[in-house]
Amino acid sequence: MLLLPLLTSCGRQHAASESLQPDSARVAWIFYKKIWATSTLDSAKRYAALACDYLSDQEQEARVNYAMALRCMKLGEFEQALAYCRNMGERTDGWMQQELCVIMPKAYAAMGRYLDAIRCLDSIRDCRVSRSVIPHYCLAKGNLFVMTGQADSAFHYYEIAANSLNRWVAGVASLRLRNFYASCGKDSLAYNLALKADNILKSEIRKEEFVESRTSYEKEKMQNELNRLKIDKQRQEIMVLSLGLSVILIVFVFYFVWQYRKRQTDLLLLQEKTARLEQTQQLLVQAEELTLLREKEAQLRESLFRRMKSFHKIPSLEENREETDSHSRIALSEEDWEDIRQTVDKSYDNFTQRLRQNFPSLSEKDMNFCCLVKIGVSIKDLSDIYCISRTSVSRKKQRVKKDKFGLTADDETLDSFLRHF
Repeated sequence: MLLLPLLTSCGRQHAASESLQPDSARVAWIFYKKIWATSTLDSAKRYAALACDYLSDQEQEARVNYAMALRCMKLGEFEQALAYCRNMGERTDGWMQQELCVIMPKAYAAMGRYLDAIRCLDSIRDCRVSRSVIPHYCLAKGNLFVMTGQADSAFHYYEIAANSLNRWVAGVASLRLRNFYASCGKDSLAYNLALKADNILKSEIRKEEFVESRTSYEKEKMQNELNRLKIDKQRQEIMVLSLGLSVILIVFVFYFVWQYRKRQTDLLLLQEKTARLEQTQQLLVQAEELTLLREKEAQLRESLFRRMKSFHKIPSLEENREETDSHSRIALSEEDWEDIRQTVDKSYDNFTQRLRQNFPSLSEKDMNFCCLVKIGVSIKDLSDIYCISRTSVSRKKQRVKKDKFGLTADDETLDSFLRHF
């Protein structure tokens, strides 16, 4: 009962006092425990002095002095026990005064100083801080009067103590009265007092057991509640940890999938780009080969055209010959027309036959006109061949385009159509 108030009071004093170090209450508690652990009185004194140095609360210092008084009583140092009791002074509370009513009369009685013991008790009564001290005072005074042989005075104080509200004191006082009546031959009164004391003590024991059981129950309940809270906290931590791990795992999976898809996409883009580059390269090679082929084809056609009898009659077929604005009629015989058709067929895979097959409405003159357009004869030479104006040549091209070939699109000319046919 002494250690718990010491701890709580030291804790309060530690929080309230600025002069104490942060661990002063803990250090004082360590020294306080060593007072009871040591076997020599000098060591106990040294530890008590150290404990008081770390305490600023006078009430706590009084408890340390009380502990030293008990140690001195146990070792038979009654004077020193009384000295420690006096050091407690006015700093004692009600509980400490109750204990002083027990320890100080014992010390004086052990030394045979009964009168000093009675004076000490009277002093404690006069300086009491609560009425709870009175039952202990009466019980202690009755004990002193029994020691001095003053039976009437002892009987008087025992009766007061037996009728007090303090059930422990009342029980002990009733037992003392029973012994007193038994020694006087009053067996009936002694028996009644014994029953009364027994009932009081049993009631007080049951009360203490109930309080102890209730305290133990509350403690177990509190411990279970703390355990439940710890379990709930651990569950929450596990849940949060699991949630965090799940989020991390999901993020990692998404990141991995994203990286995989990104790599796949980059690989596909790279493959497409490589394919496009290869295709472009192939197209460039094919275009280059096609250009070479076309150049060769043009050279072959030019050499073939040069073999025509009418080649030199048509100025636009000669590349190096300058075109003039003067008009001179170009006369082409039937043999020349036949030569032109044959040359065109040889150069352009039977051009006239294919043209006649696809457009049977074409006349012989239309076929000759298409052959001249196919080999690139200029409008001026066409006007000289047909003895018409250039405008008439253009109109003739439009008429053949629409009437013979059925071409109505404005963006496609007869020249381009025949060039690609």
